[in-house]
Amino acid sequence: MIHVPSTEPNPATASEIREIVGLLEDEVVVKILDIGATASEVLDAYTWFRSDERRERQAEHELHGRAARVLELLDEEYPDPDRLRGAG
Repeated sequence: MIHVPSTEPNPATASEIREIVGLLEDEVVVKILDIGATASEVLDAYTWFRSDERRERQAEHELHGRAARVLELLDEEYPDPDRLRGAG
């Protein structure tokens, strides 16, 4: 039997999540891990989370899938994005 490797990127690790977003409570990291988002999806969500355009509701497009779920989680946990100081 031939094994075909998955083309699906691996989910982000806790270290990758903290490197992208910065200091987070352990519970928030676990929730992001449970979503199964890739590092790229976490970065997309965090970029949108910090975006002035999105905060002003002038964004031309929205996130989808796991990135959208991470963004929703960040919005719920950190209603004031300026309180979360990320590495990015």
